[in-house]
Amino acid sequence: MSGPVIYLLSKAIWLYMIIVFVNAILSWFIHSSRNMTLRQIYWITNQLVNPVLDPIRRVLYPMTRNFGIDISPIILILLLQVLEQILNSARRY
Repeated sequence: MSGPVIYLLSKAIWLYMIIVFVNAILSWFIHSSRNMTLRQIYWITNQLVNPVLDPIRRVLYPMTRNFGIDISPIILILLLQVLEQILNSARRY
């Protein structure tokens, strides 16, 4: 792939990591909030993040069902960082 394409993919991954992070933070507060703007932001980020998180949750559920906390966003962010590092190393060559 060419440099500009890899650069754009890298920035898209970075943006998606921010969306995953915002969704995870909002999930802590959304149930006690009546703020419709926060609820809409959470709904939009859920629509973007859940299709990717659901397979990770299915794999992790047998191991983490007793934790009481969803670690799938952390796993997704780590996987995205690895992908971004692979893209960045490919861009150098």
